Amino acid sequence: MSGNRICMIALTATFAIIGSATSAMAQPFDGNWNIAAQTTRGHCENIEFPVVIRDGEVFSTGGAYGGYAAQVRGQVDSSGRALVQAAAGPRDARGAGQLGQYEGRGTWAGRGPSGVCSGVWTAYRHWFSLPFFQSRF
Repeated sequence: MSGNRICMIALTATFAIIGSATSAMAQPFDGNWNIAAQTTRGHCENIEFPVVIRDGEVFSTGGAYGGYAAQVRGQVDSSGRALVQAAAGPRDARGAGQLGQYEGRGTWAGRGPSGVCSGVWTAYRHWFSLPFFQSRF
């Protein structure tokens, strides 16, 4: 069970993006995204969760993991490069990857009470959060 908690934080972290772009440059990636993370090393489970990118800032929309509030933060740069950081209680994780206009992928690694886990993630953008869709309403 503790391994699953590490996975959740690591996976969430995988999408919290740290970059140096201005918000105007990062806007092409703004919107609602869904992340599916898979563990390739350690005892964490595969998991899927939502995140939001707004003005280049990346964060979770709330929630908790293992009884602790999950905190995700970061930015996306103008090329879609993703660096990640997340925490929930004694669990933390970091990751890196690349976003495209509609999907992305990367790797993650984390540590928690049951040890170390790592894996890969994929992301897809919710169709209703695309700029062309929003501008029609």
